Amino acid sequence: MSNTASTRKSHRPTLLGASLGALVLALAACSSSSPAESVGGGASQGGTASQGGTASQSAARCEVTAGATAAATNTITSSNFGEAVTISAGEAVTFTNNDSLPHTVTEGTSGQATDGACVDEPIAAGASVTVTFNEPGDYDITCTLHSSMQTVVHVE
Repeated sequence: MSNTASTRKSHRPTLLGASLGALVLALAACSSSSPAESVGGGASQGGTASQGGTASQSAARCEVTAGATAAATNTITSSNFGEAVTISAGEAVTFTNNDSLPHTVTEGTSGQATDGACVDEPIAAGASVTVTFNEPGDYDITCTLHSSMQTVVHVE
């Protein structure tokens, strides 16, 4: 009989299990597929039809766009971004990591993302990330893993 009681006990939900389930649901509700609000000049991330949003939602200030044709490239070598680039609004920049170390392509400075960063994307050694910049302005780009890495994307 004690064996049956211990079996029942192991199948009962615990407070920890219930808490973890609630946390998973809360994180799922905060996924990047739903639009974010613009706060203090931060990014307004509208969804696209392929992200589960609708085509009528506004485009984000910048967004990772796999397969987009880039107007400019920025190659990372020796833990340094390439030179600043200038593009027109709606064009893309491909960041290519030629290092043996991982990096990030993050809107921010000194290794810190800006509030509401429109891009914060890891980039593995030998990989590329293409980012489309939809609104004019200067976008400071940093690596959150290596704070000395900086560049600027000028969008006209």
